[in-house]
Amino acid sequence: MLLADSGVQSPSGRSQGAGRPPVKTRHSPFVALLAALLAISAMTALPAPGSRAAGERLKAVIIVGPTGSLTSSNLTDGEAMARSAEAQGMDVRRVFHPRATWDRVLANIQGANLVVYMGHGNGWPSPYGDFQERTKNGFGLNPYEGGSAANHTYYGGNPIRKNITLAQNAVVLLVHLCYASGNAEPGMAIPTVDVARQRVDGFAAAFLAVGARAVFSFGWNQKLDYIKALNTTDKSMDQLFMTAASGQINGFVGWRNQRFASVRTPGAINHLDPHTREGYYRSVTGDLDMTADEWRGGAAPEVGVTDPPAITSLEAAGPTSTTGVVGTATGAVFHPNGDGLADSLLLRHSVSRATYLDVRVADTAGRAVRTFTVWSEAGAGTSSWDGRRDDGSFARDGEYKLIYVPRDRQGTVGAQASARALVLTAAAVAAPSAAALFARDGDTLATTSRLKVVMNKPARLRWTLVNSTGQIVRSVRDGMVDAGTIGFGWDGRDDAGRWVPDGSYRSIVSVETDLGRYTHQRTVFVGAFRLNASVEAPARGSRVRFVVRSTERLSVPPRLRISQPGLTPYTVSMSHVNGRKYRVSLVLKSGGTAGTLQLLVSGRDTNGQQQDTAHALPIR
Repeated sequence: MLLADSGVQSPSGRSQGAGRPPVKTRHSPFVALLAALLAISAMTALPAPGSRAAGERLKAVIIVGPTGSLTSSNLTDGEAMARSAEAQGMDVRRVFHPRATWDRVLANIQGANLVVYMGHGNGWPSPYGDFQERTKNGFGLNPYEGGSAANHTYYGGNPIRKNITLAQNAVVLLVHLCYASGNAEPGMAIPTVDVARQRVDGFAAAFLAVGARAVFSFGWNQKLDYIKALNTTDKSMDQLFMTAASGQINGFVGWRNQRFASVRTPGAINHLDPHTREGYYRSVTGDLDMTADEWRGGAAPEVGVTDPPAITSLEAAGPTSTTGVVGTATGAVFHPNGDGLADSLLLRHSVSRATYLDVRVADTAGRAVRTFTVWSEAGAGTSSWDGRRDDGSFARDGEYKLIYVPRDRQGTVGAQASARALVLTAAAVAAPSAAALFARDGDTLATTSRLKVVMNKPARLRWTLVNSTGQIVRSVRDGMVDAGTIGFGWDGRDDAGRWVPDGSYRSIVSVETDLGRYTHQRTVFVGAFRLNASVEAPARGSRVRFVVRSTERLSVPPRLRISQPGLTPYTVSMSHVNGRKYRVSLVLKSGGTAGTLQLLVSGRDTNGQQQDTAHALPIR
């Protein structure tokens, strides 16, 4: 959720109303201060106050996620903070919508001294589900590069703990989030102090676990330029937090502010500063006595370490995911064209000790097309390249060299290592317009699924539909084709015009150019009902949950007929879940014999047509 002056999206997709002071308190103090700062820095050639040593700068990562109608204003705020950090001599990484993906966060955030995040906040306690940290207490990011401002995916405390390492003494600023500073969402009631404390404590926990020493959370931009203050003063975190703004919410209010010992992070302190009317929109958690000077010191040198970090192995292993890939390619070949099939390259490495890995991707002419940094613990690890250039466009077809240079926190650089990969992107295979079709009943429901291939360049294309045994049932294309889009609406008939039997079918696309050949596939189901069981081979007398998805809309929930070997068949009704999804949980009968469990799903669509689909499972 996002603190907003207008409606915002909750995890359930529901919109919340306004619930905060006028927006003028949100931008003007910070922007005015920033303008003055930039004017001064342009006139004076001061040494970078964020520098720790020659050639090594403090690192700031500014993350702005998708936030619906507020995305534009958050991008403005994020850019202002990025420029403030640059004015202080920091190494600034922008991870901004629409490229604020989890992969780009991981590629930039490792070893950061300062992290600023603006976006949706999904905290706890909240009205949304049970407590878990797969999605709660973390980031709300673009599901993929170029995504809509209306869509976001949460990466919570557990993914942060597993994948991120910040610099020692790092500081995190959470700005414009819901839940992170204690309040819920605009329009919701101001919580009790105990609920607010739990939210603050929970949201800070993962960041403190991966190296942060203080986590600030503000509903509004603050009168104090925290980035400048961190770089130029020696105040403690609590002193910075207690910078007043005449009782306004953009500075220390001091009305019933309270400190609590952290439950989630033993030894840390939560300091909450509620506003008299608006509630909990300011908090800081961590070691509140840490000074800005300590923050600027970053990580202490590693005791007894004199040798530079070393890469002991590096291998380009191929796509990070082989979903939709037919067969195994020779060598490190992947296909970054935006269709979600083998779009990213997986690299495996091993290093002598914990280190940054500065990566440069070069084309055959030696020109760098992409640079990024990852953090690796000692030993074996992995990283990835999403096939994009620094400007966000996809790399062109051809061979690329990925050069890895190890660098420790003190700036000591080791010997480079490299790996090669081949990019092939001639055809992007789109997902079917419908995952299932059922045309043979003759009505107007679910009659076709449209399949589409986008040819990025001329190539030889072979496109077929095959059944579960690999037998071709429909040939779509075979020969040279030009660049452009090729579409095909399949109604479930084979090359002879006959209806194919119910079941799953694969749309297989093979494309070949002078640089190489690759094959991808998509799946389409033909039939009235798809069925999934919670157990692949259930035992007699065991509990099984069956989930059915109807291809066409039904007038009433379907029924499931169960035939166990050696027993009289019996029928159960299914419950509606949502949309075209139904389920039933039952205990299979304990008698009979092992063999094949015959399942028949029957129902009536909204046109009154009776339909059914048979399925089978082994039974023990």
